[in-house]
Amino acid sequence: MIVSSMSDLAVDLTALKHNYRQLRGLCDPGVKFMGVVKADAYGHGLLPVARALADEGADYLGVGSLEEGLSLRQAGLNLPVLLLLGILPEEAAPAVAADLEVALFRLDVAQALAAAASSQGKKAGVHLKVDTGMGRLGLIPEEVLPFLEGLRACPQLEVLGLTSHLAVADQEDKSYTLRQLEQFTGVIRAARDRGWELPLSHIANSAALWELKEAHFALVRPGIMLYGSPPAAERPVPVALQPVMSYTTRVLQVKRLSAGCSISYGRTYTTREECDLAVLPVGYANGYSRLLSNRGEVLIRGRRAPIRGRVCMNLTMVEVTHLKGVQAGEPVVLLGPLGEDRLTGDDLAGWAQTISYEIYLALGNANPRRHVGG
Repeated sequence: MIVSSMSDLAVDLTALKHNYRQLRGLCDPGVKFMGVVKADAYGHGLLPVARALADEGADYLGVGSLEEGLSLRQAGLNLPVLLLLGILPEEAAPAVAADLEVALFRLDVAQALAAAASSQGKKAGVHLKVDTGMGRLGLIPEEVLPFLEGLRACPQLEVLGLTSHLAVADQEDKSYTLRQLEQFTGVIRAARDRGWELPLSHIANSAALWELKEAHFALVRPGIMLYGSPPAAERPVPVALQPVMSYTTRVLQVKRLSAGCSISYGRTYTTREECDLAVLPVGYANGYSRLLSNRGEVLIRGRRAPIRGRVCMNLTMVEVTHLKGVQAGEPVVLLGPLGEDRLTGDDLAGWAQTISYEIYLALGNANPRRHVGG
């Protein structure tokens, strides 16, 4: 982690709780709510975010790995926790000991979980993962019933429900998503006809939560909207989300360049006329993407200043010719509000040709986080 005393990454837990309440309000009272906090809560900090969601009344937490699940338990969080990526057979014993529920799609893992549960004198909760069209983890629908029949030999397993994931729920055209829902509903119905109760099946991500009530089932599991971004930047959501992460720094140096001067590696930008340049002490070592070179903008004095030249490992240059008299030490916003303007994760993602998820993860993983509010 690259530590800079001149930069500050803040995570606003009050905004996170606000977003939770907005999303909870889109659900019927009987629908359970899983806060997805995998990948260190999308770079926002696993434990502070999980505690904030638990305080607000979240029913479940969803993590990516056994390590994250164990971290929640060691921190005293006793909510149901689902390991969304499943586990390896050798991870079964600690998962069962910590009462962590597991996304299941491998028979050898089922057997390992059953053996661990038997030796520990308890049940192991599993959610059977079904691939309804994501083309990623899970059993294809035709494999689900035979797999369930094989689980009858594992009475130590409690099959809580089926789970699947939607590939394009954030797109306006819902035809493929509706086909996925039809597949999922059909598999649930067929399994119940064979005696499996499946009280907790779930498929709704952030996009389906606000656009497809029929996808809510017994539980919803939003991720990106908890952190203040819409699932798709071009389709604003109908609830008032608040950005949770902000990133600020200070001007390290201001210099005046004459016309014809090149800036940064590769000489990808050359001044056309006399130019005032502010040098900022952040770069791709701080999670500030090199793809922002000659594309991105920052906020100084509430106005936008464009990046000139390539973003370096520890430095970024912005033009401040239009902001008369900028001095070293002045505050700069790279993500977040300043004055009447704001730079969002989707703004940075658009310039870097990626998605807000990656922006938050890169910044959150590369900088010390300061949690405020909540």
